[in-house]
Order: sequence, then structure tokens, then C-alpha cells
Amino acid sequence: MINPVMRRVGRPAGPRAGNVGRSRQVVIIRSVDPSHDEGDGMPALGTVKEVRSTLGRYNTAGDSAPSGRNAEMNIATLFGPGLICEMSTADDEVRQLMVTMTDEDFAFPVLTRLCRENKWTMMDPESGQRLRFGF
Repeated sequence: MINPVMRRVGRPAGPRAGNVGRSRQVVIIRSVDPSHDEGDGMPALGTVKEVRSTLGRYNTAGDSAPSGRNAEMNIATLFGPGLICEMSTADDEVRQLMVTMTDEDFAFPVLTRLCRENKWTMMDPESGQRLRFGF
């Protein structure tokens, strides 16, 4: 049976049905003043537990215990409003987060607030350009 909404307007139902598959990735790292850089590599965002707790305040969490390929690779996958966040759990400290924005309209305001309040920075992995938030 044909979906009645599809029959009426001639395209898939829902406001975002045409944007499926379009996503953008950013890397979240700690924002560092170059004058305070100690040259110890990338500073940590916090421990795995602290980062999970911080992300939880922004409605971002895992939906189950890690399993399958991600568990073997020590990667935790967390889901939030319009985003999927991946972080390494191999070490106790998290140095970066890989975020895939599945819906930028929802994800970008959340990520902006997250970064501003925690003194973190979003970086475009393709260009290396960083978005700083006034600190």
C-alpha cells in the first residue's frame, strides 16, 4: 500500500526526509591558549567517567553497553540530539571526541553550548579550522 502522505505530495513524509544521509563530522578537543601550551601533546577533556557525565548533562548518552566491533576497538558510542559521539575508552583519559552531526539544526546549538561551557573547541577534521567560543 502506498503511504497516503506520499501519494498527496509526491515525496517522502516528514520535514527532513529529503536530507537523509547528509552528515557532518567535527572533532571536539580541549581549547588551549598557545601561550600556556606545555608541549605535552593534546590535553585531556577528562576521564572517561567525567566526559560521560559532562555529555549526560546535554542529553547525550549510550543506549547500551558497548558490544561487537566497538567493544573490541575500545570505542564508546553516545547518542544525543541530532548527533552521534564516539570516544576512545582504551585509556582512562579522553583527549578528543569524534562527533557526527546527523541533524545540524539540533546538534549545532547543543555542541556550541557544550564547548562554550566546558572550554572545549570544535575542529573541522577536513580543514583543521577551529571554532572558538570567546575564551
